[in-house]
Amino acid sequence: MNDTKLMTSRQALTAVLADELAASTDTMFLGETVRGLGAAGVASGLYDRFGPEQVIETPVSENAIFGAVLGLAIAGMRPIVEIYSADFLLAVANEVVNDIAKWRHQQTRPEQLAITIRGCMGANGGLGPEHSQSMEPYLHHAPGLTIVVPGTPADCAGLLRAAIRSPDPVIVLEHRRVYELEGEVRQDPDFVVGIGEAEIVRSGGDITIVAWGWMRHEAELAADELASRGISAELIDPRTIRPMDWDAIRHSVGKTGRLLVVEESPITGSVAGEIITRVVEEAGHPVPRVARVVMADVIHPYSATMEAEILPGADDVVAAATRLC
Repeated sequence: MNDTKLMTSRQALTAVLADELAASTDTMFLGETVRGLGAAGVASGLYDRFGPEQVIETPVSENAIFGAVLGLAIAGMRPIVEIYSADFLLAVANEVVNDIAKWRHQQTRPEQLAITIRGCMGANGGLGPEHSQSMEPYLHHAPGLTIVVPGTPADCAGLLRAAIRSPDPVIVLEHRRVYELEGEVRQDPDFVVGIGEAEIVRSGGDITIVAWGWMRHEAELAADELASRGISAELIDPRTIRPMDWDAIRHSVGKTGRLLVVEESPITGSVAGEIITRVVEEAGHPVPRVARVVMADVIHPYSATMEAEILPGADDVVAAATRLC
């Protein structure tokens, strides 16, 4: 089945949740406002269709929610939990990093622990310090977690379905600015995007640009501008932060000799730093020229105008790529 439909990312996520809930009563969806729209409108209509047995509105207690989710998964269910804002994963860091991520290894359990954690993240103008962070740098240090960051409607559908069907815990981080993007999505109940498989968004020979989530779109705008200046950029969207598609990045940098990583998070401890370090460590001679476009080590302000000053954008990518080339 190869039919496609023009959908927003929000619609694509809702459709996948509905498909997977309909496919098995072992699949359950939990969250603080999922009886209505959910945190970002993704839960719309699901409670009315599937009822309280599969769509469970929870108290506002992240610790209780994630404890229940772990118990459901240990019992063989496939819980999907919506965190109201991905920033709040820090409130349940012990449950996520020490319990969910490590459970199968500590308990030597061969059975699946099929938990999908999904929620919105990232800056979208004036949401303040505790609702604007990109959370992948906090989480990618933890072995046992799979982390995906879709940047298009098709990837939202394909990665969420892959996450739900995975036997291991997966965190799906959805950037707030991606929800309204429109794109063609395959209408196939078995359409998945392979976890750990990057997308070569555009080919080029002068510089490799790696960007994900909303930054993919800033990088696309930058690549268009660079092309007008005679610089051919190869743009890679890794889509999965852990495990990263290192082969795709290595192959591209081996061709271009230059690497620029674009990330919406503070520079210290960034995923960009890990990507650059690995590429340089594993490079032959000559070592590729590298740079990153990230935020300074600052806290998100409430002012949308001030926030715009700290976020990476297409102009920053163009400037950095031009310097490297």
